[in-house]
Amino acid sequence: MELVSVLIVDDEKEFASSLSKVLARRGFQVETALSGQEALELLGRRSFQVALLDVKMPGQDGLALLKIFQERAPAMAVILMTGHISPEEELSGKAVGAFAYLLKPHPIPQLVELIQKAAKAAGPSCKKGHGS
Repeated sequence: MELVSVLIVDDEKEFASSLSKVLARRGFQVETALSGQEALELLGRRSFQVALLDVKMPGQDGLALLKIFQERAPAMAVILMTGHISPEEELSGKAVGAFAYLLKPHPIPQLVELIQKAAKAAGPSCKKGHGS
């Protein structure tokens, strides 16, 4: 079975690192970015099936980054994460194409299941190492 590739984008280094380790132990191929710029650099080098994207980040927020992801990697499924969800933010995230909107921290078993569902929903161009 092919490993699901996941990009974690979160400015909280400890959270991103611990989530990366947990997901890697569960069989996912994981990379982390601590900023929107770092995420875009990684996305320029390879493709991912799923991105876990923090909404509240300094510089470039997650919703703005989601729009860029949709342009550069339209087949990648994006799961938005935040410490507190307002109904407006949830609607806005889903309106621009987020696969899901989660409150963090999220229980790992449900997160793993959601990532697997998102990977199945990701387009075929995301399944290979560089998108083509």
